[in-house]
Amino acid sequence: MGILSKLTTDERRETPYIGKPVPADTTGFERSWTAPADCTVEQLRIWSTPGSEDALKLRPVVRRLRGDPENPESHEDTDIPTYGNGEEFITGEPSGEPFHVNTEMKEGDQIVIIADNTSTDYSYRFRAMPTIDYLGGIRRVIGGVF
Repeated sequence: MGILSKLTTDERRETPYIGKPVPADTTGFERSWTAPADCTVEQLRIWSTPGSEDALKLRPVVRRLRGDPENPESHEDTDIPTYGNGEEFITGEPSGEPFHVNTEMKEGDQIVIIADNTSTDYSYRFRAMPTIDYLGGIRRVIGGVF
């Protein structure tokens, strides 16, 4: 659905599902969602399997593709949320509390969940649900007036 359609319907928000089991003893496992139009990520909720608190590390990022999509050097990753306490990932069995991120995305940008599972015996599932607003930035203000 194009941005013009989103401006003229009630479907201005979306909550995509990003999730998958992370195999045991795996680093750099990725699952992603690609923005179909310019938008704003308002918040992000993350859950993980009970028992995963010591093994599963999750790092959500917005990946902006600049240049050649086949070249990883042309990707720019921005952490969401940004961590003020020196942490580089989410761990400790997150329970779905919202992280308020308010990050702009352009069409083709991705939300990527990068996961490490240090357990040698068990795979652990995570799920992430970002709240996407297609009336982001200046369009949010204009949409609110009409």
